[in-house]
Amino acid sequence: MKKIAILGSTGSIGRQALEIIEGSGDLKAETLVTHSNIELLIEQAKRHRPTSIGIIDERAVTSEALGKLKEFKVAVGDEAYDLCLDADEILFCIVGFDGLKALDRYIERGKQIALANKECLVSAGEILMKKAKEGQIIPVDSEHSAVWQCLRMGKRSDVKKIVLTASGGRYYRYERARLASITPDEAIRHPNWKMGKKISVDSATMMNKALEILEARWLFGTTDIDYVIHPESIIHSFVMFKDGTLSALLSLPDMKLPISVALGYPNRVIGASPDFAFDKPLTFLDKREDVFFAPTLAYRCLEKGGSAGATLDAADEGAVKLFLDGKIAFTDIAELVRDELERAEIVKDPSLNDIIAIHDEIKNKVINNK
Repeated sequence: MKKIAILGSTGSIGRQALEIIEGSGDLKAETLVTHSNIELLIEQAKRHRPTSIGIIDERAVTSEALGKLKEFKVAVGDEAYDLCLDADEILFCIVGFDGLKALDRYIERGKQIALANKECLVSAGEILMKKAKEGQIIPVDSEHSAVWQCLRMGKRSDVKKIVLTASGGRYYRYERARLASITPDEAIRHPNWKMGKKISVDSATMMNKALEILEARWLFGTTDIDYVIHPESIIHSFVMFKDGTLSALLSLPDMKLPISVALGYPNRVIGASPDFAFDKPLTFLDKREDVFFAPTLAYRCLEKGGSAGATLDAADEGAVKLFLDGKIAFTDIAELVRDELERAEIVKDPSLNDIIAIHDEIKNKVINNK
C-alpha cells in the first residue's frame, strides 16, 4: 500500500486525487494538508481517515475545528509541511510560490514528489533540479505528464525537441482591441478545463504557456521547447525525435489521468478516466504571437537566465491580482510582465533566499505601482 501525502488536499487537484485514492486498492491518503479550508479538511479527514492533518494558516485555526479533529495527529503552521515526510510520496499541489522552501526540503530528503505546482520550478528550477535525483519528481501538469510519458519511447540523446500544446483559450480569434474589454468573470472560464481563477486568467492571456515552457526547461533539461495551438486539448504534448518521429499522448481533458499516473507509477490506475470515444477532430492553428505574445517572454527568460523566471512569475502574479481586482485591463497583464522583465536587474546566480526576496519585491512592486 503506497502512502500518499496531499499538500493542498482541499484544492481542485487534491480533491480529484482523493477520488482516485478512494477508488484504488493500492493507495492510501496518509496525510492531508490545507492552507485554510478547515471545514472541507474536516470532511475529508472523516471520509478518508488519514494518519495526520495539517493546516498551514494559523489564523484559520479555531478551538472548535481542533475539537473536530482530535482523533487525528494535527500540526499547524510550518510544522504542517513536516507531516508529509512520513508518506511514501508527496502530491505537491498547493498553488503559488509559498511552498518553495518545503519543496526544497522534500527534494533534499529524497522524497518521491508528484509535482502539480508551476511557480516553484519557474522561479527556482535550476536550484531545485540540481538537487533532485533522477526520477524523483513526476510532473502532474497535463502537458508535462505527457512529455514525461512520451520520453520513455526513446533515448534522451535522440530527442530533437519538446512540443507543448495549448488550447489557445476562449479568445484565440479576438483582435487586440476586443481583448481590452474582457472582464475578470469572463476570463476565469476556460473552454476545456475546470481550474482556479489565477490559472484560468493565465490560460486566457497564454501566460500559462510561458510558465509551462520554463517548467519544461527544468523538468526535462532542455531549451529546445516549442508549442502549438490545439483547441481540443486531446493531444497533451509531443516529443519530437531526431529521426522525425513524433510521440504524442492523447486523452480526454481530464486531470485525473495525469494525477493517477503520478500517484500510481510504475502502475496504471484502472478506470481513472472514461475511455476516449474517437468522436472529436484533432486540429492545429497558427500561433498569434502578435496578440498573445506571453509565451515569447519565456524564451526571453531562457536568454537572461538567473532570476528571470522568478521575475516573470512574480510580475504575473501581481498583474493578475490587479486584473481580478478590476484595477487594470486584460491586455495590461502581459504588458506589465514584459515591461518588468525588461527593466528588472537579473541576478545571475541566485540562492534560494535571493529568489524568495526577488519574488516578493517584484510582486509587491507591480501591485503597489497601480
